[in-house]
Amino acid sequence: MLPDYIIYDQLKKERARREEQREQRPQLDIPSPMPYWPEQERESPKPSEDRAERGVEIFQM
Repeated sequence: MLPDYIIYDQLKKERARREEQREQRPQLDIPSPMPYWPEQERESPKPSEDRAERGVEIFQM
């Protein structure tokens, strides 16, 4: 049976090695441009427009 201090030392070395590998991994920065939303004219909604088309739109990102 190994003494506790040897086991703890080995675990400490293993954590340090994993942390070093993690720092060496390349990172990829993905640019995310801001979407353009044209300003819409503000009008009071008509009662018939409230019940107009309702559904789901899927935006591809």
